[in-house]
This record gives sequence, structure tokens and C-alpha cells, in this order.
Amino acid sequence: AVLVSPTCPPRVTAVLRPTAAMLLAAAPEQGVAHLLDEQGQVVRSFKDCRPGPRGLCTARAAVVSAEASRSFTHVWAGGKEQPQYRCQAPERLGPILATSDAAHVVGGAVSGKLYLWQLSTGRLLLAWNGHFRGVTALATVATDGYLVTAGEDAILHVWSFASLLSAAASDAAPPPRALRTWTAHTLSVTDVAVAECGPHSLIASASLDQSLRVWRLADGVRRCLHRVEASAPLTAAAIDPAHRALYAGTSEGSCRRDVAERQPRCRREAAERQPRCSREAD
Repeated sequence: AVLVSPTCPPRVTAVLRPTAAMLLAAAPEQGVAHLLDEQGQVVRSFKDCRPGPRGLCTARAAVVSAEASRSFTHVWAGGKEQPQYRCQAPERLGPILATSDAAHVVGGAVSGKLYLWQLSTGRLLLAWNGHFRGVTALATVATDGYLVTAGEDAILHVWSFASLLSAAASDAAPPPRALRTWTAHTLSVTDVAVAECGPHSLIASASLDQSLRVWRLADGVRRCLHRVEASAPLTAAAIDPAHRALYAGTSEGSCRRDVAERQPRCRREAAERQPRCSREAD
């Protein structure tokens, strides 16, 4: 999850680290990021860290930041306060994302291009045209099997990571093609959230068109599963891991919760596969 406060000085970008129950927060104006524990105590600090919105991510023990005003990506590792190394991108990046195995980093640029790096070396593996306008949000789904990208062009794409790595391995490979493309939004998509459930994983997208839409990874149709209308442009989205509720933040600072009226398909199928004796015991 990514939390962004655009109005309260200093602006803060924060990333939750669920595996370690910690919060990584950066104040770009101060040029420093802090790793906080459950009590709010500073565990570690990272200097020369000035990310933009969604420009901060964690990769196991490493921290990666896309600088807001420069085309540099900084990587901290080994317990050091200063960046271990810096990578210069061909252009300024917006959102950035690391895979769960800490092998790769994906960045989205203001031009709409997407970039794939190898984290251990900082080597740029692949660059391709993903959107017509700036990339605004990134997410992985199905245990890093797929990459979800959203942009100011109001489009969502789903890319197969296997196809991206295949294209990176050969100079003669054709440009990557999106596995899924959803175009129901009419204005910029501002955030993407994922609730994992294999091929039935749900993807929620928030947009400036005041709508929150839900898509299923396995569906090839362009129509969304569910839509929630808000009274103001949406800037953030979250989804219950159990597929029971949606959360959306608006540009006015309010938060909306929408509860699912029916049990999600993957939860129904899981219940149907449960042994009969277990159900009777319940």
C-alpha cells in the first residue's frame, strides 16, 4: 500500500512492509526516509531520498527510490544510510515497483514508457512503450507473474512477466504486447490495488473520473466486475485481501468504504472444495 499526503507539509510518501510490520516513510523536502516500527520508533534512516508520489518501494532488505526532480534511481542496502548505488534512467520516473523476490525493478515514466531493471546490478534490461501519456501506478499480481500498469491515458494494461523477460533476453524479440487492456475509465487512473487469488485475483483501479472499478485477472472482457461512483475525483484505492470490501480516497481528503454484496467467486469455490466433514463440523 502507498500513502501520499500532497497537502500537509512536508509531503510524505510511505510504503508498508507487511512482512516486517514496518512503515517506510520519506519526506522529499527533507531528503531523508525513515523505517519505523510498530511503535513509531525510527529503526533506520536513508539519506539523499527524495521520491515523488509512489516513487518509493522496498525489495526485501533493500530500499529503492525514484527521485522526483531527477532521472536517478537510488538503491540502499547493507544497512547503510547512503545509497549503495545510483542508476540513471533515460528520463524522469514516476511510480516504481520491485518484485517480491527482489530480482527486478519496474519504473514508469512521464512519457508513458516502462523500464525494467535487474536490481542486483542496476542493469537496464528492457524499455517499451506502455502508455500514451504518463504512467501513474504499478502493481504485481499472481505472485509476480503479471505486471499491472495504469496511466494518465485512462488505460490499464496487464503484462506477462515471462514475456517481458523473454523480450529482454533477445534484441530481435518484438515489443511486448499487453495480455489485458481495460479502457472503461474516462480520465486518468490514479491508483491500482490488488487482492490475490490466483487466476481470480481482483484488481481495483481509482480514477479522476470519480469511479472505482474492479477487474478480474482471468477475464478477457473489457467490462469491469463492479463499479463504485464517488462524489469527488479518486486518488487512492485499497482492496480487502479476502475480497470483502473496497476502499477509496478522494481528492477532498475523505475515504469511502464499499462492502461486497456477494461472496467472491474464488471464496465460493474454496468453500465448495472444502471436505464435507469439515463443513459439517463447522
